Amino acid sequence: MGNYNRSYYSTKKQPSPLFYIVFSLVIVAIIVGGLFANLSQQRRHLTYNEQPVEQLTFEKTTPIKRWHNQEAKFVYLTFDDGPSNNASKIMDLLDQYNVKGTFFVLGTSISNNANSKELLQRMKDSGHYIGMHTMTHNYNHLYGENGPANFVAELKEEQALIEEITGGFKSELCRAPYGTGGGTFKPEHIKDLNEAGFKCWDWDVDSLDWKYTDANQVFENVQHYTELRKDATNLVVLFHEKNSTLEVLPRVIEYYQSLGYEFLPYNPEQHFTRNFFHSDEI
Repeated sequence: MGNYNRSYYSTKKQPSPLFYIVFSLVIVAIIVGGLFANLSQQRRHLTYNEQPVEQLTFEKTTPIKRWHNQEAKFVYLTFDDGPSNNASKIMDLLDQYNVKGTFFVLGTSISNNANSKELLQRMKDSGHYIGMHTMTHNYNHLYGENGPANFVAELKEEQALIEEITGGFKSELCRAPYGTGGGTFKPEHIKDLNEAGFKCWDWDVDSLDWKYTDANQVFENVQHYTELRKDATNLVVLFHEKNSTLEVLPRVIEYYQSLGYEFLPYNPEQHFTRNFFHSDEI
């Protein structure tokens, strides 16, 4: 029995060297084929990902950034109750600093100033915005019985007057005498203004130049209210065409420059809400 087993194992046929060579080549072919197939898939994937993307849309836009990743800040210098004899001097100062402002003019001031046509034309030609401050500034007429209708009627009258004087400038922005807060405006004011296509701005910073004749006090007021709104990216500053305004204006401009603000006039295409009634309709 033991001799039979030794004879069996000793006589069993072993694979030839050629078999091992062929077997190895088959294995190599399978591996190489797999690598090429995988590479082809990767190329197709990369080709797909490299197609130009032209239809990207964003639901939200990021704020405009300036250098050092700081958000841009804008200040709007506004001047009420003109055009007065100081209007030209105010524009001279603005020109010196290459600053554009927004002038809320009164119908009565236009009528009472012999140079109003020249002044309004200069405002338009210089890139300032001409806003409306109503025709009369009359509290009872604008906020009493039939106040909303009277308010809009005065704006339409003043709008036509400005357009005629300037040869085509159609103002869309008003400033309500005494502001829209404190019980002056009613919901009907908002409704009627919106239907007539008018916007209305109040202010963030009140210089109180209508109250104080001392330029230092006016400047302190500007600083105080600006610091209260130090995180705001849009500041609307209220001035009037006063002598104290003329005196303090260079300091105010340099103050805002030092804080990194840029100066802009009102732009209807970039309107933002700024009224004490907190209505985005005007």
